[in-house]
Amino acid sequence: MARIYAAVSNKGGAGKTTLVTLLAGEYALRGERVLLIDADGRLNLSGWWRLCHSKDNVPENINVAVAASRRTIEAEIERLRNAFDLIIVDAPGVDSTVQDTIIGSADLVLSPIQPGIKEIEAAGQAAASVSEINDRQGSGILHLNLRTRITVPGRNLEAYRYIRPFVAGLQEAGYRTALLDTELFERNVYREIQNGLGTLQMQELSEPVRKARQEVLSLVEEIETKRQIAARGEAA
Repeated sequence: MARIYAAVSNKGGAGKTTLVTLLAGEYALRGERVLLIDADGRLNLSGWWRLCHSKDNVPENINVAVAASRRTIEAEIERLRNAFDLIIVDAPGVDSTVQDTIIGSADLVLSPIQPGIKEIEAAGQAAASVSEINDRQGSGILHLNLRTRITVPGRNLEAYRYIRPFVAGLQEAGYRTALLDTELFERNVYREIQNGLGTLQMQELSEPVRKARQEVLSLVEEIETKRQIAARGEAA
């Protein structure tokens, strides 16, 4: 039965779709059968998938489905969860009942955070939604925050420095959330693959791609470590 991950942020343009495709490529490379569900009305994920097909860059071990309503999301997960090892849902960039359905179906929720106040607030809202759903369902959904689109100058921004204490404050308030140590830097290759070039893992191993591959590999290993720790009932 598939593990279910969701990329959730109430801030449009937070980097959810890029995150989903990067993760899908790494898990698929490991031999996992990955289903991506595009639940965002902007359909960026399914647009990438169409371009991959049109340019003959279709990744192995990955499929994409569109499910924009609460009913279709539940139906697709129920219908396909035994056919895949991992399902990753690209949630809409707005707070809605669809988002609650996605979170409630997930084992793990990831929120990308760029160094900006609105992005940080959106991650806090996602953590609160996960906490509310955990309380309501009696579930143990883990929420992880990922710093993304980072630049070296950006690390000097006040908003960047605020991310870690902000997440620590959420933890002190009782939210089941954590900040990942791995960061995704602003890289041209991450933007380029959205133009139908398949996954990061399919690109020729140039130096920029090598650095990006190492970054994503570290991200996946950290996610899986956090998930396994949480499954044992320890603090993530």
